[in-house]
Amino acid sequence: MEQFFEYAPNIHPMIVHFPIALFVVAIGLNLLTFFLPEKWWDEKKTTFIYLLGAISAIIAYFTGRSAADTVFLPTPAQSYLTDHADWALWTVLFFCIYALIRVAIHKFELFEKKPVQMLIFALALPGLFLLFETGEYGATMVYGYGVGTGQLLAEETEESIPLQAESDDITSLFITKENGDWNWKMSPSSVTDLQEQFHWVIGNADQLNSSVAETDTETYLSFNPKDHVDNLFVTHSTYKNVQVDAYLDISAFEGEVQIIHHLQNDKNYDFVKVTSKGKIVQGRLEDGTEKVFDEKEYENDGLKFIRVVGDGTHFRGYINKEMLVHGHGDDPKSGNIGLKINGHGFVLLKEFSLAQL
Repeated sequence: MEQFFEYAPNIHPMIVHFPIALFVVAIGLNLLTFFLPEKWWDEKKTTFIYLLGAISAIIAYFTGRSAADTVFLPTPAQSYLTDHADWALWTVLFFCIYALIRVAIHKFELFEKKPVQMLIFALALPGLFLLFETGEYGATMVYGYGVGTGQLLAEETEESIPLQAESDDITSLFITKENGDWNWKMSPSSVTDLQEQFHWVIGNADQLNSSVAETDTETYLSFNPKDHVDNLFVTHSTYKNVQVDAYLDISAFEGEVQIIHHLQNDKNYDFVKVTSKGKIVQGRLEDGTEKVFDEKEYENDGLKFIRVVGDGTHFRGYINKEMLVHGHGDDPKSGNIGLKINGHGFVLLKEFSLAQL
């Protein structure tokens, strides 16, 4: 049993095949009713299978949402997770409404009319397309990028050739790729990189009192504001669907640090913030009013890997590869990426990167 659940870390893969099978069987039997005598098979039996399928689809959908919160997928799989969730929702809504329509037709005894039978059968056919799309994205995510073979992950590990770092300092590790993605690892030139690659929406560079801190094995960009500071810097370019990764240490900081994405201006942007009191909050600032999508506690005890995903209407936040916050909202316009530092003390940044989804 332990080995079984090692290969099935959540129940969704065991549930998801039931609605697929039930809907395919229901549509097939629905077709056969035109050719079989009613004493062998009738519309009521078909409707019962549609109802079973709708119930199992609801269960599969919510187990899928739960499963999404337990997996850490590579960058190329993030958009597949979003698309799989969207198609699954439409599939569930379609078949639940369709099953209820069939029940209503039985109630009014309209199935006796052949044209009604043909119309209702035709209405079921788009559900096959929804099933196919949902299954295709799910299978690609699992077998291509997740717990399956990992075949597509191997195919897509080649990254686009990096362009020359924009800084003239040869020690700069701010690397921009041909597709516009970038990765910034801290180096002796990181203070210069900060000033060249970002601009300030709130405050200015001097407020952060930035410097490079080095240990025997690691290099950090240290922000050490002398007084309480409210400071926001962002990229020059804007982006649509994004994954933002950062290695941050705020254990010697009092306040909060936000990873900003889809920034329109200082009063409109999306964010995931981590606080010195051990809380991660995901939300949106809209016309200066903060709207929280999700929040949870975490241990503020040193360097953390933080991943933020903003993909269409889906928003996810991870700490150390564990999804802690998962919210939904309106699809934002393209915007800038950056960091917002509010408080005082030391903030250490080891790495900062952007991937477009």
